[in-house]
Amino acid sequence: MKNIVRNLTTLSCVASSAFAAPFLAIGDNAELFAIADLRAAYNDNILLAPSGPDEDEDTVVTFVPGFDLVYGKDSLLKGNLVGTATLTSYSDNSELNNQLLAIAANSSYESASLSLNAFASFKELDQATVDVLPGAFGRLVERHIASVGVNGEYAFSEKISLGSGVSYNHVDYKDPNYTEQEDYTVPVNVYYELTPKVDISAGIRYVNTQLDTGIEYDAFYYNVGARGSFTPKLSGAFSVGYNTRDASGPGAVDDDGSIGADASLSYAYSDKTQFTLSLARNYTNSASGGASYENTQVTLGASNAITVDWRLNASITYRTLDYQNVVPSRTDDYIEGSIGATYIINSHLSASLSYLYRENTSDVAGSEFSNNVVSLSLSARY
Repeated sequence: MKNIVRNLTTLSCVASSAFAAPFLAIGDNAELFAIADLRAAYNDNILLAPSGPDEDEDTVVTFVPGFDLVYGKDSLLKGNLVGTATLTSYSDNSELNNQLLAIAANSSYESASLSLNAFASFKELDQATVDVLPGAFGRLVERHIASVGVNGEYAFSEKISLGSGVSYNHVDYKDPNYTEQEDYTVPVNVYYELTPKVDISAGIRYVNTQLDTGIEYDAFYYNVGARGSFTPKLSGAFSVGYNTRDASGPGAVDDDGSIGADASLSYAYSDKTQFTLSLARNYTNSASGGASYENTQVTLGASNAITVDWRLNASITYRTLDYQNVVPSRTDDYIEGSIGATYIINSHLSASLSYLYRENTSDVAGSEFSNNVVSLSLSARY
């Protein structure tokens, strides 16, 4: 505990001195911000190992300095470029210490009839998740994720518009025991203005997935949906439809067709309280071995501004990972819940305290775990 306090004090001083200057204005419509996040967390199962002697607790300090370049505030073309370095220090498991980089760019263009959005990102990760478990290898799994894409919407008339795009995602694991994966996604949707505040839609989403095992998948999501302000308090977008997924390559087996869904909704209960709901049901692949599984995920969130300076938040997620065409059959049920509070110190600084609980149950031995994380963080933006 003394080490963590010393590290926190030292890094707080560094952060304060590094970000004492205000943001830098570049020309008339661009601004450069310095950003930083300092976090200390107690984690009782850093590897998400099954209950027993392999569980390893630790105190983890993470320092994330970076920059945020914002441009085009008053123009049709606008966006930002964010770069960060994540420096992680484990108190007892120093062999897990790491330095990871991330950079992401987003831009948008909007005119009377055309809107475009483009993005590109690269990030290095090494934390354990329900999707990337260390398993029998007993160590964190570093992977590099690269994404790029563009999507847009064109209005043919006051009531009819067409939306489409293309994106690419590549996951490269630094451990050969894990399965490299790349995806190409092409969505196409036609929107019709049902009311001035609500559009209905019909569309198809195509996803091509290629694994380094030689197996390739072609998936289609046929869907109908709606978006907009459904009531004065309820807004967002949702779709429901049917998923199909065909496989090719050595030992490949087609997945069964199933109901699909995609939703992101928010409900303004009051001026200070808001609830959110997100839902997804689609196909993806396991990091270890590349097995296909149907992923169903529901997340309910809530936030409350109790005062001008204080914010409360909470969320709960339930996931079912239903593996396809594996013997013996396997289904994982994953629950994640969090609660936190944020204090806004001033326009540049905020502090947060949070608690996270995770639990996974499975038909397969060695994949069950539980995890508690308590963290305290300080965020700065100048």
